[in-house]
Amino acid sequence: MKKDELIHMWQEGNDRMYRDEKTDRDMITQYLGEKTLKGNRSINFNLVFYGAVQVANIIMLSMNLAGYLNNPAMIWILISQLAITIGALVFGMDVFYKFREINNYSDTLQNLIRKQLWFYRRPYEVWLVLASVSAIILMTNVNLYIDNDNGSYVINNKVMYVGVTLGALLIIYGTQKATSLLGLRRLKGYLADLQQGALDQSERLERSKRRHRWLWVVLFLLLTASLIFGILTAVK
Repeated sequence: MKKDELIHMWQEGNDRMYRDEKTDRDMITQYLGEKTLKGNRSINFNLVFYGAVQVANIIMLSMNLAGYLNNPAMIWILISQLAITIGALVFGMDVFYKFREINNYSDTLQNLIRKQLWFYRRPYEVWLVLASVSAIILMTNVNLYIDNDNGSYVINNKVMYVGVTLGALLIIYGTQKATSLLGLRRLKGYLADLQQGALDQSERLERSKRRHRWLWVVLFLLLTASLIFGILTAVK
């Protein structure tokens, strides 16, 4: 075999290996891009859902302001809650648009994931606290509306009321925080896979997700039970 033929075969082999490697990387990028997009949907849903909660808060607070008009102490509490709610709504809208700006798919997937990691650690972390407080404000104002007794509101067991409210707040925030931490872990895994050109971290995350799915069911049931118990306790 001539020397030129050997060189030609060697070059063809290198080109084939390069094409195969490029194909693998393209497939990995496409797979991780779809996974990242799926995670974006859950964030968007969360932001929109709690935006609706804050709108409901404004409606309930307006009704309670009218119902407790002759109760100065309650009026100040309601005005404070209304200010927090409006601030949370404005901040939530800003976070929503920031997230849309981050998801610029004309950028590389690695840069997109890095921006999302910043989003989770900065504005979204603050938003988690405000969203949890918003849920408590809604629960409280539903109670105030139901138990309005000619402009007064009686709490029979103040210790129980405070305990249930704080417990509900911790459960709501804890659930949201746990979901956020999983999102961070997922993005870090995707970024590592992109840099390594493999799917080791993604496969590990999928196995972990299947194992811990039951935990989310338990957390959801606890959250629902705490909200119902809080409302029933306040009504009594």
